[in-house]
Amino acid sequence: MLADFARTGGVGVLKPGALLDDVSGILGPPVAADCFPNARKSWPRTFRYGELRLEVCRCRVIEVVALSTWTESVEIPAADGAVSAVVPTITFADVKEVFASAGARWELNEFPAVRSQFAALVELDPVGVRFTFHVPDTGATDQGGATLHTAISRSFGHVCGSGA
Repeated sequence: MLADFARTGGVGVLKPGALLDDVSGILGPPVAADCFPNARKSWPRTFRYGELRLEVCRCRVIEVVALSTWTESVEIPAADGAVSAVVPTITFADVKEVFASAGARWELNEFPAVRSQFAALVELDPVGVRFTFHVPDTGATDQGGATLHTAISRSFGHVCGSGA
């Protein structure tokens, strides 16, 4: 599943650029997932399928796909109705192996002011994917034990043409 995310910026049909109506036809309707208690009902809106959050623009194009792995269980729905699970403690060393098996080119992006996290960036056209890792021991010299916190892909090319 993470290899698919590194190669395409999504999981199965859940990827930036896909139409929410097409995805709903395959996976059923999404769950509204607005993060704020009194969220406005305007666009863009946030939906989810399992642990995958989607940011969708007013023309119903998925612009962002976000996977959070910091929860106790991480479940992702598949088109065949099955649910796949991701181990929430996947490490940077594990993800580097996924990148290698997927043939994904990536680069490290460290945040000097924030020693407790760093990111690995995968640039796809027209999508960018950021895998952010949490460093449990900020004094460690090896980042291999850092755990995946989120994987977020964002479309760079969509310009909403909807007047809705």
